[in-house]
Amino acid sequence: MLRLVCCLGLLLGMASFAFAEEPALNQPPNGFKQLFNGKDLTGWKGLVANPKKRAEMSQEQLAEAQAKADESMREHWQVEDGVLVFDGKGQSLCTSQDYADFEMYVDFKIKEAGDSGIYLRGSPQVQIWDPSNKGPNPNGVGSGGLYNNQKNPSQPLVTADNPIGEWNTFFIRMIGDRVTIKLNGKLVTDDVVLENYWERDKPIYRTGQIELQNHGNTLYFRNIYIRELVTPEQIAKIEEALPQQPRVEPKKKHNVLVFTRYDGFRHSSIPVGAMAVKMLGEKTGAFDARITNDLTMLSPETLKDYDAIVMVNTTGSWIKPRDEDIAKLAADGKQMSKADAEQMFRESLLNFVSSGKGLVGFHAASDANYHWEDFGKLIGGYFHGHPWHEKVGIKIDDPEHPLMAAFGGENFAIVDEIYQFRDPYSRDALHVLLSLDVDTTNMDKKGIHRKDGDFAVSWVRKWGDGRVFYSSLGHREEIYWNPQMLKFYLDGIQFALGDLDGPTAPSAAK
Repeated sequence: MLRLVCCLGLLLGMASFAFAEEPALNQPPNGFKQLFNGKDLTGWKGLVANPKKRAEMSQEQLAEAQAKADESMREHWQVEDGVLVFDGKGQSLCTSQDYADFEMYVDFKIKEAGDSGIYLRGSPQVQIWDPSNKGPNPNGVGSGGLYNNQKNPSQPLVTADNPIGEWNTFFIRMIGDRVTIKLNGKLVTDDVVLENYWERDKPIYRTGQIELQNHGNTLYFRNIYIRELVTPEQIAKIEEALPQQPRVEPKKKHNVLVFTRYDGFRHSSIPVGAMAVKMLGEKTGAFDARITNDLTMLSPETLKDYDAIVMVNTTGSWIKPRDEDIAKLAADGKQMSKADAEQMFRESLLNFVSSGKGLVGFHAASDANYHWEDFGKLIGGYFHGHPWHEKVGIKIDDPEHPLMAAFGGENFAIVDEIYQFRDPYSRDALHVLLSLDVDTTNMDKKGIHRKDGDFAVSWVRKWGDGRVFYSSLGHREEIYWNPQMLKFYLDGIQFALGDLDGPTAPSAAK
């Protein structure tokens, strides 16, 4: 009887497994939206030339060329059972919309000797390639490399393709001019600069369309999803708000690491704030910036090439290494436990600042690493609730400080999420620049913990021979295209870099 019950259970389990439905096609994960709806070509258009040539066309010429390209698209790109199929005889397929910084997923399938690619912002390309076909890849490597790069790496780190005729999945992240790619869950391109194929002397365009490349092969695509990190509209707003020049001329060429790693809650403003910092440096010439969420960039041998770190909403225990961090260290010849790696990163950051370098923190940089006491001291205090997310008054605590020039020494009002702080926050250790103006702010809010009325918003401090600048403003995206705030943040970065001098004596000592 027992054997019969077991057999019936096994058969029922097998039947359940056999008739289990496959995951639904073209249903995006949380935070992503469809680029391909699985039904038709809505949101797509045919390819017209390249970005440089399109920019040279008149509106009439472009409209005529687009009409012809769309006609070809409808002839050669079809939707079959939720799959986008290309017959190999037409031209590339393009998104109707331009994109700036984004993350995307795309499933692809090719036949034997298949060759295709995904153009990012209209520039070639993330390679799709049959590993058994030598062709331009003499080592027979597979998909996921940045094939047209000349100065930067072009080949994938590993071959991760599934057998020909099976589906593959790309995860692609593009931030600024740097691209990270995973193929079937394996890292194949790691934060590599994508070069401008059309104008080699220029960086890749800041915005552009995404293209599925025609290379004379039958192709299959499905499950194409995107999450915009920074939109072209936001780029335009930041560009318009940027100051024309730095407060002071830089003393030397500076390199700034814009650090965006978080653990837990993700602020949607992280990529916007990071891009604003990068564009501040580019527009004013005050510094060069590299955006990263890679913890291993805090290794001492890497940090030596930078003059300051800007932490944009780096929430949570981000200092704790993950499996991918340990694997990356191992690939560099460092076999370490997670505990040893965390200790290394802690010491590296503290030594970096104390040696004379700079640290800048925006908003949730103080909502982090509560288990690491020295980090709280370094950043100046720990987050302790945000009773306000509304229009509040901001008071200038030190009108004569050079970092207050952006505000003309005058109190102001702003809409943002406003923090309060707990130990180790103290005016005995920090030079407070801005604080909440309790006379012009609603103080009848739940969750107000401090009874002393001391709600600091921004401060500076010394750390060894280094400099720290922190501001709790920066939860909302529009903070990063506020002209006044961009001037303030540029001044704060220049302070951290040592270009702009200003008092750091603790406020309580006055």
